[in-house]
Amino acid sequence: MQPVSFTNHLQERLSGTLHRPVSANGFGFVLGHCFTCSRHTRILVDLGNALTDLGVCVLRFDFSGNGQSEGRFEASTYSKQVEEMTVAVDFMKQNGSDHILIGGHSMGGMVSLFTAAHNDDIRGVIALSVSAAPLHPDRLLTDAQKNKLDGSGSVIFSSRGRDLVLTKDFFNDAAGYDVRAMMLQIKCPVLLFLGTQDTVMDPKSAKSVFKNGNPDSEVFEVDGADHMFSNSDHRRVITAYAAQWISNHFLGGK
Repeated sequence: MQPVSFTNHLQERLSGTLHRPVSANGFGFVLGHCFTCSRHTRILVDLGNALTDLGVCVLRFDFSGNGQSEGRFEASTYSKQVEEMTVAVDFMKQNGSDHILIGGHSMGGMVSLFTAAHNDDIRGVIALSVSAAPLHPDRLLTDAQKNKLDGSGSVIFSSRGRDLVLTKDFFNDAAGYDVRAMMLQIKCPVLLFLGTQDTVMDPKSAKSVFKNGNPDSEVFEVDGADHMFSNSDHRRVITAYAAQWISNHFLGGK
């Protein structure tokens, strides 16, 4: 694994980790993390290791305002992260990957779907724990926090030991994305992993949206898995299935 960095469209430095295979096959895979996480989320690390064994070059990176990347968290929006994932794709192309797949966990997974909907160069998407709709104040904030957001345009909330700022701009941007419509725009194969015991989002409603979207999409439910896939056995199921899916779709079933 190799530490790397590149800049987003605002010239903020984004930090990443590059998994270089011993024998590269020309495929690259870009992974984005969840809402307040980083590229070091365990399932992303495990996926990076598993897919490198296939000869795929894998990039895990921190969106701006998260992990070791520059930028302010309160400036985050879905649209900004789509821009950053697009820059990450370009970084991979500049570093020897001719065919690019993208994916991610939770918000990072949704960002990968939105990116693929507007980029015909993407060969495939693997998304994990993705909800049926973008984040909404009702999912994140108390009534008092929502009143604060309405009155001042921003509000502080706590996540993973950090006090973070959310803005009206974030939620207004999120409201402009329709997951079902985006799925219909994606032209490449899509693999979605959902945990049946996910309490952060509703896997049943997500499954309904995705099964009726892209005709070349597949939903794989991991029985008993939580939102983070914190159980190592569940992660092994995911990495093995993802590796076989990529092999079957893109590597001739090797």
